[in-house]
Amino acid sequence: MQTKLVDQWYALCRDNARQRLVIISLSVLSALFYLVTALSFSASPNTTSGQNSRYEIPAGFRAVAMQSIGPLPEIVVGDFVDVIIDAAVALDRVLVIDVAVQTGRQATIVLAVPLVDAPKIATAAALGVVALVLVG
Repeated sequence: MQTKLVDQWYALCRDNARQRLVIISLSVLSALFYLVTALSFSASPNTTSGQNSRYEIPAGFRAVAMQSIGPLPEIVVGDFVDVIIDAAVALDRVLVIDVAVQTGRQATIVLAVPLVDAPKIATAAALGVVALVLVG
């Protein structure tokens, strides 16, 4: 069976014109598979983003992501929030650079925090003791 298959392959590709046709047809077929796969992954209804654009992280700042534990005010990319840790204002007027909303999960907020405060905010976010207050 294997020898017949190999012999058929060699018979198909015995001259340059046939080899080019086989390569072009295989390339087109694999491009179609790629296109179908890319479209099926991009149209996934499970993950949605709140906004299409993200702000750049300013120089000297770091991005810290946190998930909301309770309800949040309507926060969008570009808003400024105060970060509250243990009933005290840890940082004021922090830029929101991304908001990711996923179905079945809590919203993930990404903030641009100064480099010196990034470890404190990240640790508090991991412990779940951070609250955000929208600045008007």
